[in-house]
Amino acid sequence: MKIRKTYYLFGVIFFILGISLLSFGEKGFRFYLRLESFENNEVLLDYPLNPGEEFYLHYIHSSDKTPVWDTFRINDKGQLILIEEAFLWYGAGLEFLNHREIQLAYDGKWTKVRLNRIFPELVIRVGSIAKQRLIFKDRSIYLDSLVRPGEGIILSVTR
Repeated sequence: MKIRKTYYLFGVIFFILGISLLSFGEKGFRFYLRLESFENNEVLLDYPLNPGEEFYLHYIHSSDKTPVWDTFRINDKGQLILIEEAFLWYGAGLEFLNHREIQLAYDGKWTKVRLNRIFPELVIRVGSIAKQRLIFKDRSIYLDSLVRPGEGIILSVTR
C-alpha cells in the first residue's frame, strides 16, 4: 500500500512538472521579438524575451553622425514599447515632443526623452551609415547583417 502511494505521489509530481514545462515553453520565455523582411516577409529572427526585459536599438544619426540609443521593453500583454530615446543633439528625425506624459531630461551630455510609446510593429529602414544594431542582454545584431542597406525590417512581438 505504501509503495502505491509513493508511485502515485511521483506520478502527480511528474505530471505537474510536465504541464508547467509545456505552459512556459522554451526556457520560460513568453514572447519573441520577431524581425522579418519588409520586402518579402521572411522571418529573419525570433529572439526570446520575457515581459519586462529591455533591449536597445543603437544607431548613428545619418546627418549629425551622433549616436542614438532607443530603449524598448515588452510588457506583459506582449506589446512593444519605446521607453526612452537618448541622443547627444536634437537632430532631424528624432522623436518629437508632441506626446502626453513624456519626460525630458538632460544630464550635461545626453538628452533623454522618456516616452512609453506602444508600437504594434516598427518598420526600420536599414541604412548604410547608421550601423543600426539591436542589443540584447547576451547578443548584439547589426541589422545590415540581416538585410541589405536600403531594405526594411519589421519588428513585432509574437508568442
